[in-house]
Amino acid sequence: MTRLQKITTLFVLLSYSLYSQDNQPQFIEDSLESYIKTEQKLWQIPGVAVAIIKDGKVVKTIVNGVKDIESNTPLDENSLFMIGSNSKAFTSILMATLAEEKLFSLKDPVKKWLPYFKLKDPWLTEKVNVLDILSHRVGFETFQGDFLNFDNELSSEDIIKKFALIEPTYDYRETWGYFNTGYTIAGEIIKASSNKTWAEQLRTKIFTPLEMNNTLALSEEIKLATNTTLAHTLVDGKLKIIPYGDIDATAPAGSISSSIADMSKWVIALLNNGVYNETQVIPQKAIAQTIYPRSIQGNSWHPFHKSHFSLYGLGWDLQDYEGHKLIMHTGGIHGYVTSVTNVPEKNIGIVILTNTDQNYFFEALKWDILDAYLDLPRNNYSKLYRSFYERGKNREKAEKDLRLKEVAENNKTSVSLDRFEGSYKNEVYGMLTIKKGGEDQLRIDFEHHKDLNVKLMHLKNNEFYAVFNNPLYGESVFPFVIEDNNVIKFTLKLHPSVERTTYDFYKE
Repeated sequence: MTRLQKITTLFVLLSYSLYSQDNQPQFIEDSLESYIKTEQKLWQIPGVAVAIIKDGKVVKTIVNGVKDIESNTPLDENSLFMIGSNSKAFTSILMATLAEEKLFSLKDPVKKWLPYFKLKDPWLTEKVNVLDILSHRVGFETFQGDFLNFDNELSSEDIIKKFALIEPTYDYRETWGYFNTGYTIAGEIIKASSNKTWAEQLRTKIFTPLEMNNTLALSEEIKLATNTTLAHTLVDGKLKIIPYGDIDATAPAGSISSSIADMSKWVIALLNNGVYNETQVIPQKAIAQTIYPRSIQGNSWHPFHKSHFSLYGLGWDLQDYEGHKLIMHTGGIHGYVTSVTNVPEKNIGIVILTNTDQNYFFEALKWDILDAYLDLPRNNYSKLYRSFYERGKNREKAEKDLRLKEVAENNKTSVSLDRFEGSYKNEVYGMLTIKKGGEDQLRIDFEHHKDLNVKLMHLKNNEFYAVFNNPLYGESVFPFVIEDNNVIKFTLKLHPSVERTTYDFYKE
């Protein structure tokens, strides 16, 4: 997820009431619901679900809006949202639980359980262990290789094997880099060590004993469920329903769907050292393993309050905030963004679920609620986040307008469009084809992403404005290299929220 740096005007609320189970901070009791409704409209979020857990109980649940903009069916507390990378905490705690049961050790090399596991550096192949893959310290940069992870027919093993062809950006354990495929690897280790899939173990060890009866492990399952939200995004400022992400090959990284009622049970157990309904569901040592710092993300920054460092455990971001330890994570997947935040010293947990991926309110609201419980001055974080969001959107629109203006100039390519047609290969990804897609346009179709295509419109100097048919993959500029009137290669660039690494495709 993108980390936001923010500045805004400080608005001070003069007094907060002391809170107990029945006496919450004034903002929570008097203003939270109206604040959510107001900001939800400004952000164009169809549905928002919020839960606040304090001292082992749910002290506030707010669900507002609709499951989708077509049916306008109201949300309820059991409506399902995809939670994206908040799935990683489930996977990490499951891994730590199975390690406590001696199925494997968190210090085991990956190679011990997956003989086919291989990286470009043979030494690294033998060295990388379970802790490395769960704490994002293998050496890959954030999102590197993620184009392989979603919306295609590659299996988990296929994806893992392709990483033998990718050069890590950093040295081993040198730099934290968000490595989704590490969690794909974790799921395969679970299967290899227990003869049960990640999803089967998750249901048995966590969902069932925590009475998370509506929660689903796989993205395929939400398509068959009844009480579900739909995924939304914004296209040219208009809200649009989009397909659910097809991510079951990398399910342990982000495929879980859950409700605000079920996620509350999860947080209650975590804050109670794994105890739920007086039963030790999750080993306390397993939770401790996941919230122990493993990687340094860097310095953290907050516009109003003290926050000095940002670390990573296993599936959790760890941050200091006004003298308190925050254990938190965000999740973003096709049409959804969500957050989970725990403050063990205050016995507070906050869950926020939304069904459009084009909002920062899910993050802003977290800080508003946290500040209320920590007796900090009231700040309208949503206003601040909107200013950053709108600035980014204005920049994107200006870039798009400039590109469309250049397309309209009808600049000619150095060779005819026919010469661009053909098959292209990237060693890591595989094949794609380019054909004419209309007058003065080209079209790309992909070997592994059957539902994905790209429309290419020439700008100048053999650069093309590239528009993906799936808005999540963005719009970009693909430069082509021409030598002796022959097309040699082009560089594919994805939206940075999908992957920052580029792919060079060579014409066959």
